[in-house]
Amino acid sequence: MPDILGLSASPPRATTTELALSIVVCTYERPALLGGLLDSLTTMNGVERSDLEVIVVDNSDTRSAEPVIAARPRVPFELIYVTAHPPNISVARNAGVRAARHPFVAFLDDDQRVDASWLEALTRALEFSDYDALFGPIEPRFQDGARVSPFVETMFRRRWHGATGDELVAFGRGRQQGFPLATANSVFKRATTLAADEPFDPAFGLCGGEDFKLFCSLQRNGRRFGWVADALAEDFVPAHRCELDYLARRHLAGAQAYVAALVRTSTRPGLTEAGLLARTLVQAALLIVTRPWRAQPTAEWRRWDRAIRWHAVKGKLTSRKLVPLYRDEAAMKAASDVG
Repeated sequence: MPDILGLSASPPRATTTELALSIVVCTYERPALLGGLLDSLTTMNGVERSDLEVIVVDNSDTRSAEPVIAARPRVPFELIYVTAHPPNISVARNAGVRAARHPFVAFLDDDQRVDASWLEALTRALEFSDYDALFGPIEPRFQDGARVSPFVETMFRRRWHGATGDELVAFGRGRQQGFPLATANSVFKRATTLAADEPFDPAFGLCGGEDFKLFCSLQRNGRRFGWVADALAEDFVPAHRCELDYLARRHLAGAQAYVAALVRTSTRPGLTEAGLLARTLVQAALLIVTRPWRAQPTAEWRRWDRAIRWHAVKGKLTSRKLVPLYRDEAAMKAASDVG
């Protein structure tokens, strides 16, 4: 069971509206970034409301987030600290959902910051929308902007031409181009999306894609997703995530999770897996024959694009053994810091 500690400046407040919101923030050994996110939440427009709670789920073994919470005894919302073990993003998300008490549950990453109008935009969208989940744009904030190429920038931006209220699709026909759905900067109608004991599958908790698997399951069951164009969040991108080694590994793990999620949520998994395998082999052949990377504007862009495409193909062909991306990233970061 998770350890839960409420650190609100006032006693727990009752839900007063159907739009009452719980914001879940999962964190792992990033206290400084977490503090920046909490400060941005504190300064949101319209934050002085009785039906808002922020739940910080500490997935570390060192309770690294606890001092960050304790240093903020007076905030305009109820601030709740939860620990969740072992380190696994699905375990953390599920602990946050269990601790949430309100009918709508939003997710933000600990390395994000929200725009001052984020809460107002989200509340308006919830009030007038019948979608089961909503997603907003993400703009990257790079640790070392001098090392960021246009190619890298496209990897971390979630931007879409659609207007607020337009429908999004997790997979299949009609899926928006340019970004996959992810929990970062999202809000869910709890009753229709998060009612299961473990909505996020722990089997995906070290590789990522736990959210995509949930979206696949929800979409297959008729749930619908919408866009909120003005609910903007900013995402901090450390320097090591702009290196080709990380991006290639991320796309391999993402492709594995993509196939695994579609297969495991399918009513005919064998047929689904065979179809995905056939399409992947065609993609590999086209990659060899047509060399689509030649259309890219620079030699570096072509080289990186080619490497990432090949890692994505490899990931789709090896989806039965998911790569522990988060563990690998920790090793990459340690090597980068030493270098």
